[in-house]
Amino acid sequence: MPSLRATELRHHTVRRREHTIVVTAITVSSVVVVLMALRFWAFFVHSLSDPGSPGLVGMRIDGDTVTVKAGQCPQDRVRRIEVWGGDAERLLWRGDKPRTEEGRRGLLPLWDGKAYRTSSPAGQPSELPETLDVTIDHGPEYGVAEVFDIAEVRAAALPPGSYWTGDGVRTAEQLDGVLDCGSSSP
Repeated sequence: MPSLRATELRHHTVRRREHTIVVTAITVSSVVVVLMALRFWAFFVHSLSDPGSPGLVGMRIDGDTVTVKAGQCPQDRVRRIEVWGGDAERLLWRGDKPRTEEGRRGLLPLWDGKAYRTSSPAGQPSELPETLDVTIDHGPEYGVAEVFDIAEVRAAALPPGSYWTGDGVRTAEQLDGVLDCGSSSP
């Protein structure tokens, strides 16, 4: 009989240790999950409130020339622009690393291979789709995209140096002025 009690005591001690290990593992895992959730929330809030994220992108069409202007802070530089068909499933054209300072600052001619260090070989379609989805990459920090209704852009009465946006006609200066760039300088 005494050996049974010793065995029961040993089993009880082993079960308590296992229980303690399981409870500790669950507690530590819960704390890690909560901390990760808080970190993700802080990152999400920061990225939404980041003053470097542009608010508006504009487009103008002059005959066969299509130009996009991305509002951005003076220190930001465009790395890539992609133009997707209205269904956003087909890449129509891409330009990497604009050659001019104007291009790097967000004034981007579409389908102009000479304006970029590399570009996709596809030329401008003879007829533009009903909508164009334009994606502009400013580097690892952020990018911006806008879908343009081509009929609306063509119908807009755009003075020289102005662009159609979802918020109406804007000049390049107004597009860049939408941002709160803080005290940053080029």
